[in-house]
Amino acid sequence: MRFKLVYLLPVLFLAFSCDDAADDEITIEKRHTTPKENTDNTISTDFNANAFSSKVEADLLKELHLCDPKATSDDDPEHPTCSPKYFRFFKLNNETPLKDGFKLLIKAGVNGFPLRRLLIFEREDDVLVKLNGFNGNLIEERKSASGYNDLVIRFPDNINGNITYYNCLFRWKDGKYNYVNCEVIDEDVPRRVKAEFIDSMGVEIKKILDRNDMIF
Repeated sequence: MRFKLVYLLPVLFLAFSCDDAADDEITIEKRHTTPKENTDNTISTDFNANAFSSKVEADLLKELHLCDPKATSDDDPEHPTCSPKYFRFFKLNNETPLKDGFKLLIKAGVNGFPLRRLLIFEREDDVLVKLNGFNGNLIEERKSASGYNDLVIRFPDNINGNITYYNCLFRWKDGKYNYVNCEVIDEDVPRRVKAEFIDSMGVEIKKILDRNDMIF
């Protein structure tokens, strides 16, 4: 997480949308609202307020050996309970039962890992198979004709001690989620990448994500 973004910095100013001070005040959540439909697809996860919908979630965590079934306290993320205090489930799609496919957001610090993680699983031949892994936070889902929502995942990057965030779009294709581009770069304030630069900037940011092992 210490990759230096030296070669990318000279083009950042030109690549950002320039909406002056008023735009700087727009949050990540507001940027991803779809004005035409007047809907907000953003996701904010407070694990302290999180809850499971049934016993299925805890059973899945035990199946994946991601929690400690013997743990009795929610105060030790190194030995996490099979609890919504550490894990949040999202459906893989509208057709697949949760037990057979899901997106799983894991709280930072769980099992000693410092970042939030997003894992995608689908059951094949009665075994849960990991399709994707991301060292980032799920901040938005957008409806897609494929039936699998597009995902916006927020990744951190440590550049000379300063944390920069990349909000990147992933789309379902060929049985897994694939990187599309990066829409927003957030240093001190979030700035959307201009349309004419989004492809070229997306290539460079994908290199950073790969070097930092943010996608696995």
